[in-house]
Amino acid sequence: MITTKKPDLLLDQLEAYPIIAAVRDEKDIAEALASPVKVIFLINGTLSNIRTRISQIKESGKVVFVHMEMISGLSKDQAAVEFLHMEMKPTGILTTKPNLTQKARSLGLITIQRLFMLDSLSIQTGIKMVNVNRPDLIEIMPAILPKVILRLKKESTIPIIAGGMVESKEEIIDLLKVGATAVSTSKSDLWYL
Repeated sequence: MITTKKPDLLLDQLEAYPIIAAVRDEKDIAEALASPVKVIFLINGTLSNIRTRISQIKESGKVVFVHMEMISGLSKDQAAVEFLHMEMKPTGILTTKPNLTQKARSLGLITIQRLFMLDSLSIQTGIKMVNVNRPDLIEIMPAILPKVILRLKKESTIPIIAGGMVESKEEIIDLLKVGATAVSTSKSDLWYL
């Protein structure tokens, strides 16, 4: 179990088991808790159930990140990050918004900046954004872009999580081979590799 919010300890966990469970509902959470994954992304929820979900995951000894934009009833601003930190204490947040990353880091949360790589301009913009805002980790989406991982590794020292559209063990192996630190997936059969 990670008892501190230091990113290097998270990286040790991801090195030991580089698959992250991306969970949407109670069934997914139960399966993720029974699986060998050490890190869980809460990618869906409501203000009324998120506290219970975070507590359940933390009590199991696993690390929990909350996707700020995917929690209904939780605003997408810095006050929401502060509320989440003070009231629910996840390990960190996952977000597409650089200002939320900055606020979370100032509170001692581990930050994961999610980047959608749709074209060469989004890659260029993403590189600039992460080099300015310095999140602890980057998650690129969709994960099935090994070429993008290679480019990001050349232009940034921030560890990379590959997520989205991962459907096989072979894809996970390929993504790790090109330099991804970890792979997040909602396909529960891949949590047991």
